[in-house]
Amino acid sequence: MYGRFSLISRLISPALSCSYPGANERSRIGTGTWGARVHQDFNSLPSLSMLSDDILVDHIFDYLMVEDILCLRIVNKLFYNLTHHGIIWKRFLQRIGPNVPALPPSLHYSPRFLTSFEAERLVIRAITVHKNWIPTNPSAASYLPVQAHRHILSMVVLPGGKYLVASACNLAKTHYSLVVYVLDHRIRGIVPLAETPVRGKAYNVCAKYVNVEGTPSILIGYIRRKTSKSHQGTNSIDPSIYNPYLNNPRCQIDAPMPLEYVATCLQISLDALDALGNPTLVPGSQEFFDFAASQPPPFRLLGYLRSDSELRNIDLGEVDGVPNMVVAKMPETIVMKELTFEGRISTFKCAREVTLSQQEQPICNLRLLPLQEQILVVRSTNRPQLAPANPEPGGPPIIPDVMFTVAMFSTPEPGDGEAGEFNPLSIASFYGKDIEDFQISDPHVLNDHGGDFLPPPINIFYRNESGGRICHMIISPTPRESAPEGFRSTGKPHYAIANLKSNMMHRLSFKTDESRTVCRTFVIPGCLRSLFYSVPRDNRSDTLSIRNFSGHLLSKRGDDAYSIMRREMLQNILRNVPKHRENMLGQFNLPSYILDHIRNGVTAIAWDEGTGRIFYSKPHETMLHILDMAATPLETIHGQRFPIPLEDERMLDL
Repeated sequence: MYGRFSLISRLISPALSCSYPGANERSRIGTGTWGARVHQDFNSLPSLSMLSDDILVDHIFDYLMVEDILCLRIVNKLFYNLTHHGIIWKRFLQRIGPNVPALPPSLHYSPRFLTSFEAERLVIRAITVHKNWIPTNPSAASYLPVQAHRHILSMVVLPGGKYLVASACNLAKTHYSLVVYVLDHRIRGIVPLAETPVRGKAYNVCAKYVNVEGTPSILIGYIRRKTSKSHQGTNSIDPSIYNPYLNNPRCQIDAPMPLEYVATCLQISLDALDALGNPTLVPGSQEFFDFAASQPPPFRLLGYLRSDSELRNIDLGEVDGVPNMVVAKMPETIVMKELTFEGRISTFKCAREVTLSQQEQPICNLRLLPLQEQILVVRSTNRPQLAPANPEPGGPPIIPDVMFTVAMFSTPEPGDGEAGEFNPLSIASFYGKDIEDFQISDPHVLNDHGGDFLPPPINIFYRNESGGRICHMIISPTPRESAPEGFRSTGKPHYAIANLKSNMMHRLSFKTDESRTVCRTFVIPGCLRSLFYSVPRDNRSDTLSIRNFSGHLLSKRGDDAYSIMRREMLQNILRNVPKHRENMLGQFNLPSYILDHIRNGVTAIAWDEGTGRIFYSKPHETMLHILDMAATPLETIHGQRFPIPLEDERMLDL
């Protein structure tokens, strides 16, 4: 006890000696909150309440951890108010670096205009997501259903969890659209801000923050299908009902008529969304609709691509300062289009792996790496296999071996419409059985934390063994001392196939629920936290009967370099950082009513690893359901904290 009081005395004594002469002058000027406090009897024991607000916030509180600040908050009204001060939580934000959920690159979310409430919410989210994700059985902090006003078919969350883009339709599925939702609206929580019609269902929706001609914006890319002109009007079949089987490019769409494909990119500025999301306008009110009608149309068409061949994967990014759209044109071609007025198009064919050069090697997935002007491409093909001389009658079907490659290609020169065949800069080949559904995480880090932090790895997941096993591959960033000169001096992340660790080191098996249902597992990849969910193997419909969710770690006990770096950053503001679980995969501990809810059918799922929220929609309804892994502070519809501070109007400005 003596040592503890001794530390407080050392903190208080210099502050008293500096602030005491000014105390008499302040008391003569007025009777503010601090002025009333200094009229206490200084012959009594020293008290923290005798210090000015500035000394407490800028000096004393700077020594405290998050747990200390939250404990001080329940002492009295003075500390309740002071511990909500924005500078405290902005200091915490700086200390945890990459753990901060990414923010939109708009003026509204810049550090200068970030409110104390938003800063505290970001810090608390980062802490509680980490604590809830790493136990043996991760748990959700809350469940919330909200009215989405549309039936959501697929969706994607922008980094940081501020906006969600959904491919939606009415319940009759006669009108399709794209809807942008704001996710942390002060009054209504989740609110649809903008909608644009689409001529058919939008697939493979991709959304990213990109500067377009100096305007911070959200770019939305998607693909839609339509019947070819020669077959239009001959039947009433909707091309939107045909889906590739289990995301396997070797199992093509079997439509009864030729299809055409259109890849489209739209822009919506963040300034327009900030204006529509102004909390002084009550969503759904007449004032809100009048204001929205007075604004210019929020969506702008930037470009599109048409093809008779199937367009599948799509990615967006800013290459050398110019926004670009990259699309996989099946089976082996990549098309890249500048999203500018000229709209220059470049096309190249991926050269085949030499050992199976006679076999078609369709593209499974791709990821644009704009900082190094390269494209990461995963392809696969069936290896030829001789039929057995005496096959067993009624025996199991022969599953051919699959070869897949992970390769890096250079981006073509802008406007090179037929660039020919590109050989990969580097390539790695692997073999397996019954491989499908390659998913690649996006390593792009929105927040600029400088070159002192380790960039995230690229995670590649795929299924094999009839979908019952997930395999994991990692491409770690090149160490700065080994990176090319342009990356070594700037600190930008660089990724190379030479850094790839094969799935032999990270082979994961999903534990099914107590019913022992044979399951097929899907992945929504993240840089640090990837979400797994499983469905019965015989479930082939668009409505998924999800058995449960599972959280994935990069390594056992979080021993990899990136997880250690993130954990050490959290230790800058926490006294106690919990240990990671032993296993890389942890099955969620969800209430029975949630398990029943998702097992009755789910249409679409989205995951934001920064804020720790799972979004899902169900068939035949217009609700959006949220499982939140994080705890967050509350605010009133007037922007005040809840519970509301008493007798201190200064809190309205924090």
